[in-house]
Amino acid sequence: MTLDSPPLAIQPVRSGDTVERTAEILKARILDGSLAPGQRLISRDLMEELCVSRGSLREAFQRLAADRLVDLIPNRGAIVRRLTADEVIHLFQIREALEGQAARLAAERIDGSHQRAAFTALMEEGRQYRGRADLPAFIEYNRRFHQGIVAMSGNTELAELIDRYQLAVFMHMLRRSVGPSRLIRESVDQHDAIARAILDGDGHAAYEAMKVHLWHTAEGILERLGARA
Repeated sequence: MTLDSPPLAIQPVRSGDTVERTAEILKARILDGSLAPGQRLISRDLMEELCVSRGSLREAFQRLAADRLVDLIPNRGAIVRRLTADEVIHLFQIREALEGQAARLAAERIDGSHQRAAFTALMEEGRQYRGRADLPAFIEYNRRFHQGIVAMSGNTELAELIDRYQLAVFMHMLRRSVGPSRLIRESVDQHDAIARAILDGDGHAAYEAMKVHLWHTAEGILERLGARA
């Protein structure tokens, strides 16, 4: 494509996977910050842009609501969810219990899971972000890091629960008051502490390192919301 070529148009969503693809497009925009917390999703505009019916869009909104990414307000439609300070605290209390346990289990299983090399490579990949201020890319990596720990825990039920409670937080990470370079550097350092504990097989230390990491993130979000933990 040349520099003067028109931008690529979004491909129309076709029947069969209409609802799923529509939900994924909107989810991606919410998570990358294109759609901000508190923003109303205008059905008419989205139906025209994505070439979908009102019914398909309504179902997509319901899926996003189930993922805690939008609120469905009577007579107003779908609005990108804006977390309150209390909701942030409650979410991170749940995440501490779930992800702390996942880290503990991963440490206890590290020598029998055959995933030591893959997890070490994932940790090394994260260190490459220390000198980059690409927050959206780091947030995508951050999600893979946490999912990798869940996979090593061997508890498949944890994976779905953790993903559900992570999603609502990622869109707020983009709006933290500290600069992206500092946020990434702090997160990578905390990831290293979690990873070292897991690789050492120390379940207690893994839980505690995950707890520190999660609440550091929570405090940044609460600061952005103008609240105090």
